[in-house]
Amino acid sequence: MAKIQYLKDIDKGYVDVIAWVISSKRINDREIEVTLRDSTDVRTLKLVSDDVKLINEIANLPKESIIRIIGEYRNSVIKLSNISTLIKASEELPVDIYSISPDDVEKFVKYSYIVIRRPKYAKVLKIQQWIMYYAREYLYKQGFVELLPPIISPCSDPGLRGARKLRTMFYSHEYELTSSVIMFKQTAVASLEKIFFVARNVREEPIDNLKTGRHLCEFTQIDIEWAFANMWDVMKLGEELIVYVMEKLYQNHKDVILEFNPEFKIPKKPFKVITYDEAVELLKKYGIETPPGQELTQEGETKLSELMGEEPFWLINFPRTSRGFYYIEDPDKPGYNKDFNLILPKGFGELIDGGEREYRYEGIVKRLQELGEDLRKYEWFLELAKIGIPPSAGWGLGVERFTRYVLGLKYIWEAVPFPKVPGIVPTP
Repeated sequence: MAKIQYLKDIDKGYVDVIAWVISSKRINDREIEVTLRDSTDVRTLKLVSDDVKLINEIANLPKESIIRIIGEYRNSVIKLSNISTLIKASEELPVDIYSISPDDVEKFVKYSYIVIRRPKYAKVLKIQQWIMYYAREYLYKQGFVELLPPIISPCSDPGLRGARKLRTMFYSHEYELTSSVIMFKQTAVASLEKIFFVARNVREEPIDNLKTGRHLCEFTQIDIEWAFANMWDVMKLGEELIVYVMEKLYQNHKDVILEFNPEFKIPKKPFKVITYDEAVELLKKYGIETPPGQELTQEGETKLSELMGEEPFWLINFPRTSRGFYYIEDPDKPGYNKDFNLILPKGFGELIDGGEREYRYEGIVKRLQELGEDLRKYEWFLELAKIGIPPSAGWGLGVERFTRYVLGLKYIWEAVPFPKVPGIVPTP
């Protein structure tokens, strides 16, 4: 038997292809026009046969049925030798795959198991794969070692900015689902010095965050940590990785990138830098107040990204009271951390969060107590701090947010195969 082909490979001669039916339009008793899809392409083909039964079989197939077509391809026409139905889909689908809009977020995420079939989102997920590939490629070249991330632990990041951690029982002991791998990153650099995880994180975001279009409750981060590095070292690493990935995407996948985002632009290094205090004062001029000692509001961050132009920029030195226990205070600027966010232009928001780490036992204990945390839950990490944790710096980069930015997608839930979004349940 000849090898089964993909739609993209149909050129001329013998055809043996398996594909999904998107639509069909009967021309006459012996001719039918069929739009098909597979993982490589969407094609509209004219099928002809003297056997009326074959044409009837195709014409009566519901959308999303799977068929196998065998025949000869000449001049955009396949003369059928045989056709067989491998899967006959339901007569009526729960939603119209090709018209469902991401604006209708509840329907979009609840039917994500069907939406994933849509060719548009197949392309998105392929580009996301290449984002991951090129990011890994870059980090490997820089000497970073990739580790497998934990899913549960006795304690996870308490600095979730309004989100809630999720818990599970593990041999009658309460564990938390990973909301951040920060403590594991600081642990691992004592062995390998330059490490990264591709980490899945879970947290229950405030329902209001659905309105931003850029918050997920289950998301992926490229999380790096670098022993003996400072914040400027890892900021440079972050912008070089972003430019490297975007250059590779443009070189190798230009057609798809420009199909989605005709305004795609590779940012120029180095990125601009603005301090938190400078940002707060700038926003005041536009009537936007920032709560004292807290991060910028969503409104403020969006406005700032508009004011800063068409390029990503670094926002540095957040108040100590606004961040997690793992950031170290700047000795030259008491009350502020040696930390940063990378903010994307055009309202796409934060992409990277990071900084220099608190590694001293006394400092970690003090910060955890300020957050009202039970120190017993952090027993293993505090024991490690007594042994000695190397000073380090690192960051986390949101994969879905990067995908959304690169492709110019309207919503973050378009950049993940099975989105979990604030407040909408149940979903796959």
